[in-house]
Amino acid sequence: MKGLVALLLASVTSIASAATPAAPGLTYLYSLNCTLGQALPVGAGPHGTRTVIPITGGTFSGPKLSGKVLNLGADWGLIDKDGTFSADTRYHLQTDDNAHIFIRTAGPAQASGKIHLRMEFETGSSKYYWLNNIVAVGVLTAGNGYVAIDGWQLDSPK
Repeated sequence: MKGLVALLLASVTSIASAATPAAPGLTYLYSLNCTLGQALPVGAGPHGTRTVIPITGGTFSGPKLSGKVLNLGADWGLIDKDGTFSADTRYHLQTDDNAHIFIRTAGPAQASGKIHLRMEFETGSSKYYWLNNIVAVGVLTAGNGYVAIDGWQLDSPK
């Protein structure tokens, strides 16, 4: 029994003193610019005040994929009780080689004014199927009638 206790204490001490693990890296996916339609206020609900902002078009370009943003989607953003806006988008990309990619993003505004996004992709295209299985993040910068999003894929630590 004493041996087991000593082994457990050694393990806990070893874990507590272990170095910080290596951070994952990021691989650039693309930069996207899309135009927005007139905001449609929905009003207050149980999760905050919702406003729908239509996505009306745009383009995206990166080292592995590029194309256009189709006029099929919107941001169903919420403003919470503390006044923080959180994006909640669903929209459609069409690559230059005619593959279709559904994208969903969500994330809160930061003190800097940028919005940090979790990005999720869905496609049946064999060429872009890898997008279905990645973890991706983006940084959104809002403009007057448009947004710009830079997206990255999360990589395993080296």
